[in-house]
Amino acid sequence: MVGAALVAALAINPLSIRAQRKKNSGPRALAVVTWNGDSSTPESSTSVLTPVAILVEGRFYDAELYQAQPEPLAVDAGVIYDILKNGDPVGTFTVGGARQDKGIWYGLGHFDAKKEKQTQVAKSAPLAPSATTETDDDRPKLRRGPAPPPAPKEQTDAVLNNIDRDPERPTLRRQTAEERKAKSAATPAKEFVPPAMHMAVAVSDAGGPEARPFVFRAKPGETDQLRAAMEKLARAELDKQRKASKSPETKVATGRRPRSAPQASSPPLALQDAKFGVFDINGNNAPILAYSAAAMVDGIKKYITVAAWEEIDESLRKIFTQVTDDHHLDVYPRLEIIDAIDARGNGRGELLFRAFGDQGNRFVLYHPGPDSLELLFDSASAQSER
Repeated sequence: MVGAALVAALAINPLSIRAQRKKNSGPRALAVVTWNGDSSTPESSTSVLTPVAILVEGRFYDAELYQAQPEPLAVDAGVIYDILKNGDPVGTFTVGGARQDKGIWYGLGHFDAKKEKQTQVAKSAPLAPSATTETDDDRPKLRRGPAPPPAPKEQTDAVLNNIDRDPERPTLRRQTAEERKAKSAATPAKEFVPPAMHMAVAVSDAGGPEARPFVFRAKPGETDQLRAAMEKLARAELDKQRKASKSPETKVATGRRPRSAPQASSPPLALQDAKFGVFDINGNNAPILAYSAAAMVDGIKKYITVAAWEEIDESLRKIFTQVTDDHHLDVYPRLEIIDAIDARGNGRGELLFRAFGDQGNRFVLYHPGPDSLELLFDSASAQSER
């Protein structure tokens, strides 16, 4: 009897494993929900969802283009997204309809705050079917439910107007140095002003794993210490650039440097518009830190982003630095951390940034490696880097 049961188990298990893998290999959509106001969570009916990427068979694709008929799959009516903060669900966003604005697709719908009882019922109850056409049967399925009525147009216009995205894909042609110089001379560069809005990451996956929190369990005062350490690291990187940009002193004919009076040390750079995030993405309470800010350096406004791991001895190991200014945003965009997100459904966190370029802004996804940030997806391109 035992032998027969073992044979039966061996015969059944491979099928069940393959079925489970097939179920979990379906599309996993990543998005960002945007809302205005003072609320720390999305507004119930006026929040707007921006599709970012869709993971299919281990590869990321542009969610604005994937399975577009003409609306992309990511903003189909009835698609349900989990809204996450530090990996913890704070509610769900159900797409009620799609809207295209300046060439960009957005999802309009309804946000429901997380409630423990409703969450338990939702896990045990089957998903309600959504109203679809016959052609939808051949499309991959995201997590779905009944589609709510979308909010009136005028209620979402204010949010859409604050989403400063490039309405067109970047082209191969770039401005020449002469064109940029002429444009700069004709119109002085505008100071960067962060948009007055909030953003949260969102995931839709019909067969994906349960969300895992990326909250760093900090000791009292530790988060403030880490932020101060990242500020110090950012200032040090900006000081390096300031010293490197200064021309070397001229030498006399003898090859010796002329003597000069010692110069007073420069005051610490004032950092502005700072964004800071600390995340336990591997579940071992060894956090990854991301910090971005702006500072005036020798009359030029610089934007810096740094990322670092905290070591066992509480020191920081820098793995990423990017410094740019308004004249180099086409090559080096300004990066601003949004949140950590389990982009690949493997229980580990990646870092999602908002990237401000010379023609608008986009989203970029990085995997924090031991010594560097590895680019996984850039919405300026049609698919992932891997």
